[in-house]
Amino acid sequence: MDYSSKTIEMAQLIAETCTSCKRCMKDCLFLQQYCENPKELFQRFLEKDLAPIFPFSCMLCGRCTVVCPLQLKLDEAFLAIRQDLVKEKNPLKQLKSVEMHQRLSTSKFFSAVNRGSFSDSEH
Repeated sequence: MDYSSKTIEMAQLIAETCTSCKRCMKDCLFLQQYCENPKELFQRFLEKDLAPIFPFSCMLCGRCTVVCPLQLKLDEAFLAIRQDLVKEKNPLKQLKSVEMHQRLSTSKFFSAVNRGSFSDSEH
């Protein structure tokens, strides 16, 4: 997978700037599950040592940026990685159920609309 220069720059900034203070990890189950600290996570990303599912596990809530003393935008980096993967049409088997849900939840078969009419006497 070839990521955009914007995505690579964002990842490099985090990998080079993060002080590993772990403030962002306190309330983030995603970061707790995937890394020891964001610096390590983005270094692994740059070394192409991460599965494509990882950026889709971030909720993009932005809490990490709010508590980061350097205001590093991890959520924006994860979103950029997602966007690059989608542009490349990188198939994520783990997300197939989400795709199916999106298709079915808007189909006429699974969405009902009551189109009944009321007469004036029923009001």
